[in-house]
Amino acid sequence: MKAKEFFDYISKEINFYCGVPDSLLKDFCAYLTDYSEDNKHIITANEGNAIALACGNYLATQKPALVYMQNSGTGNCINPLLSLADAEVYNIPILMLVGWRGEPKIQDEPQHKKQGQVTSKIFDVIEVKHDILEKDFDKAKNQIDFAFKYMQKTKKPYALIVQKGTFDKYISKKNKKRSKAILSREEALNILCTQLKDDDIIISTTGQLSRELYEYRENNFQSHKKDFLTVGSMGHASSIALGIALAKPERNIFCLDGDGAAIMHLGAIPVLASSEIKNLKHIIFNNEAHDSVGGQATCANKINFTKLAQACGYKNTFCAINKKELKNILPKFLSKNDLSLLEIKVKCGARENLGRPKESPIENKESFMEFLRENKTFLGENSVKNLHKILKMQKVKKAIIFTGKNSFENIKKIISNELKEIETIFYNNFSPNPKAEEIEKAIKILPNNYDIILAIGGGSVIDFAKIFKLCSDNKINIRNYIKTKIETTKKHKLIAIPTTAGTGAEATKFAVVYVDGEKNSIETQDILPDFAIIDSNFILNIPRAIKASCALDAFCQGLEAFWSINSTKESDEFAQKSIELCNKNLLNYVNLNDKEAAKNMALASNLAGKAINIAKTTAAHALSYTITSIYGIPHGAAVCLSIAKLAQANYEAKPENVTDKRGAIYLKNKMQKLAQILEISTEDFSKHLVSIIEKAGLEYKISNLGIENVSKITDNVNANRLKNNPVKFSQQELNQLFFTN
Repeated sequence: MKAKEFFDYISKEINFYCGVPDSLLKDFCAYLTDYSEDNKHIITANEGNAIALACGNYLATQKPALVYMQNSGTGNCINPLLSLADAEVYNIPILMLVGWRGEPKIQDEPQHKKQGQVTSKIFDVIEVKHDILEKDFDKAKNQIDFAFKYMQKTKKPYALIVQKGTFDKYISKKNKKRSKAILSREEALNILCTQLKDDDIIISTTGQLSRELYEYRENNFQSHKKDFLTVGSMGHASSIALGIALAKPERNIFCLDGDGAAIMHLGAIPVLASSEIKNLKHIIFNNEAHDSVGGQATCANKINFTKLAQACGYKNTFCAINKKELKNILPKFLSKNDLSLLEIKVKCGARENLGRPKESPIENKESFMEFLRENKTFLGENSVKNLHKILKMQKVKKAIIFTGKNSFENIKKIISNELKEIETIFYNNFSPNPKAEEIEKAIKILPNNYDIILAIGGGSVIDFAKIFKLCSDNKINIRNYIKTKIETTKKHKLIAIPTTAGTGAEATKFAVVYVDGEKNSIETQDILPDFAIIDSNFILNIPRAIKASCALDAFCQGLEAFWSINSTKESDEFAQKSIELCNKNLLNYVNLNDKEAAKNMALASNLAGKAINIAKTTAAHALSYTITSIYGIPHGAAVCLSIAKLAQANYEAKPENVTDKRGAIYLKNKMQKLAQILEISTEDFSKHLVSIIEKAGLEYKISNLGIENVSKITDNVNANRLKNNPVKFSQQELNQLFFTN
């Protein structure tokens, strides 16, 4: 039918219209825009608002209003329909015009399918009488007449459900694109995406913006897994982003919103601000229109989003109105470490050939969740061959490469083959336990016009590279950083290539540096390697003592992460897999140099690193640092001196000594599960771990290393790591964690 016919017929009884535009109603809405009086037609923020607005109009005029919407908006309007317009409350008549997206047997997008199946059922449940509007106008007149008589008699709402193709095409004469912007949304999106980091997370709003983001990835041969495409749930993208940001404080979250979507649930903005979240950036692409359903105007032309966000508590706000401004603003916006908003003024419209996602929403969700847990790692034999690809992708011309003094010689030729096309500067002038003065010397000697940093070696090499990068990127002195903990940024990328299976340093945001003999742990997301290449061939032909110390360090990391008070479901998954792999492969790797065992230990080390990156280490590591710094005992060997008794003590702890907020029963169950993972009884924690340490060729008795006064160690225990242990110990109890005879 013609929109004019429908409008003229209902206008005999109705002279007020409101709602949220829908693609199936766009021709009627266009006609409505042209021929309704300005104060008689309101495009509302959401469908619930429209129901309330219609109720208010009825109270003042005694005439029912027309509310139009897509069926996906019924969720928003159920509350006012049941608690305001319902016959058992205020009994107010409303004529509802509902676009039927997802109609059964009609091809539509996934987000509309369920809604289409239950549209009539929802109206049945909430007792709103309804009918499917006929496409033939003569038949439709009878339905409209019935609806008016029903509303007049019962004072109840009535819904007409509109199928695809019900209204003939109508192009508005008045509905001109309000936005005066010259920058297209897709162009603005491309500019933004080129500035984001590889591990940044994007939540994009419903409509054409998500489709344009999908196209950007396709055109640039990039994975889609870092983007969550909010194909439905209009107005909720920012809340989804907040949920992720709270759970992933170490990651940068970007919410790509639209003006219509932001307005629909504007209350999300003060909630975001009140959360005091620091790792979320909110970007509103404002074209002042409901672009994907007909281009009807929103009220965004009268909203100053930056001032609104400031008033709600956003720390930083920006607005760009053209390409030049956007490019100038982006570096400032991206450098902020607090909740920030960027409004980008864009013009209406999209490419006619704009594609749609090929993957289902479930597939998008699963790959996205995998990305959230992913540590850009290349693992396995010959995985070093990915190095050339990474360097090419990053357009590297010059690299600084930190290596061990001895470990690098065995793999120098292999690495050099991957570095042929770039200028390289090698550096290894630092000790196994990096010192502040060594970092300072490297900063002075090495050039600052490099593109990337590589760390090829054990944990100390990777730690040195991390701290060098932190100081170089931010032009700071490490001593001052430790004292002030100033805000830092991430400028250069870091590739970590471990040559030992033990520290997991390639997967963590931690690094150790000694200042005047005192161990300091640096913790910042800015030093997490961007890429990790874990080639199991590199960890085979190294001295047995180093293999044993490093492998047992990985084992201990997994154990400590598992029982840490900071453990989470995610860290437990990493830790459990690492423990299982160590338990079954450690001795074959150390004693037999078994190739398959080496591959499994390389993975175990990486997983342990991911686990402690979340949960952190506990008492065994807290005690080890002094042993290493004073007595020169390798780190992994030092951790082994207390791990066996610590495991037993954590299991046998009295309830009053448990510090984990989840309680003593939780800890008991956790330790029982650990025993199951190790395939032992809970009485054999100490015995089992001592057996592995001995068979690996390391010492578990501290007295056999010539250390008689353990109080010197416990007096200087690292308090930050000790507090992560689920059980508190007195100094005497800490002393008893060592085998002394």
